[in-house]
Amino acid sequence: MADIAQAERSGLELSHFLTHAPTDFLEPLMDSPFGRVYKIFLERCCSAKFPGDQAEDHRNALSQKLRQLGCETPEGWAVLLALFPFVPPGQLKVEDAATKLPSWLHTFYKARYEASEPSPPPPTPPSPTGQPAFEDRIFLNRVLGLSNLYYIDPEDQEILQELREVRLQTVQLILSVGREELGRQFQSDFGDRFWAMAQSGLQKENLDANEIQQRDAIQQWLSQTPNSLHQDGGIQRFASVLLFSSPGSVRLADPDRNLPAWFMDGYKRYCSMAQA
Repeated sequence: MADIAQAERSGLELSHFLTHAPTDFLEPLMDSPFGRVYKIFLERCCSAKFPGDQAEDHRNALSQKLRQLGCETPEGWAVLLALFPFVPPGQLKVEDAATKLPSWLHTFYKARYEASEPSPPPPTPPSPTGQPAFEDRIFLNRVLGLSNLYYIDPEDQEILQELREVRLQTVQLILSVGREELGRQFQSDFGDRFWAMAQSGLQKENLDANEIQQRDAIQQWLSQTPNSLHQDGGIQRFASVLLFSSPGSVRLADPDRNLPAWFMDGYKRYCSMAQA
């Protein structure tokens, strides 16, 4: 269970950061690893009202500011995001939210304040082992957890080494299936985990000899195979090489034509990190 006092301090720090962030950066910020960490924090640490006076005063100040700004301006959206940690699920109402809020913010709002009933948990395969598998919950949670922890603290060498091991396991898993099966998995929980790792910043670390060998073999196949992304094994290798390549270092002509639809949204987010 999260320490309430620490959660309250973290909520105040997050709130302060959001109200001072450039308003034109809010959408890419929420679409980045920061947005995933923010969402996890809301779900795990902000399910009830914080008891401290500082949190109550901050909540009242934000509520008053939101009434002044309204919910139809970028400044108001920043205040609304900053208010979320201090208003438990089901206790905030934005009239006509679907038209007042941009889609990226409405997604956050709706999940926290308009859910009529809890979403049923995804089906859990029997006896997960933690071994690399698309539907093994232990493995999938390890990929997501290590990616988020590394993004928060890239100096932690233990986390770094575990994430490097998981990266190699993920690459082998991707290369082990056909294009259609990979597409099915990318549209399930595995896709979120893959993009979390791809956007974690791990690629800035120097590769060891084994990682270099893996990357070079994949790149050689892609460069020597004509029309490689449309060949059997092409998208699998392209997805794998992204895990070794920093955003902006992989150039692809006409991605809308050369990449499958189930890969495009994540690839655009990955590329946008280079611009940011």
